Amino acid sequence: MSDTRLTLPEVRGPLTDLLGKLDGENGGVWLRGLCKFLRKESPWEKPETFKIIEIGTHKDVKSLRKTLEESGGARIGDWASSILNKTKLSKSKQSLDLVVLTVKELGFPQGAQLKDIYEAAKNQGLDLCPAEVGPQLRVQYPDQPSGEWLVIAMEPIKDSDGVLGLFFVKHFVDDRWLRACNGYPGTHWHADFRFVFVRRK
Repeated sequence: MSDTRLTLPEVRGPLTDLLGKLDGENGGVWLRGLCKFLRKESPWEKPETFKIIEIGTHKDVKSLRKTLEESGGARIGDWASSILNKTKLSKSKQSLDLVVLTVKELGFPQGAQLKDIYEAAKNQGLDLCPAEVGPQLRVQYPDQPSGEWLVIAMEPIKDSDGVLGLFFVKHFVDDRWLRACNGYPGTHWHADFRFVFVRRK
């Protein structure tokens, strides 16, 4: 039987690459994937679908805003209202497969900056949401559990004062809100925060 053992030169390159990834900003993601691989599990499991929604159902923001206001008690925060005015809508109807992950599930048990959260999600086959997902999810998620807070992973939009914001949807007591929060890349997010992404097709 021939000797099938690998030589040091053969493994040095891949090992160096792996150590570099483990020591990088997304080291937690790579460590989790490596541990699964060593257990002979799929290192990059596809996260479950949270919800499938439609975008491109309104011709303009004014029409979408009217639907929001008439959708059984949904409320719009002032900051969210400002960035809604600048939200680009899809010109055609399309269905989006949404995924929700916590910052911890993306590989950051101590929390992470927004830019690193986005990068980790992209490495797992997820994309940022079109901004339209924020108001559309508010309309199409009437049964959101009380107390749930979901941040839309999207390119931040400047409000009327030039401040970068992201949409989030929240059910607070009896009110279902579309609101906005800080969208700067360097903002640090706690490990328990939940972000909404689009599954890449």
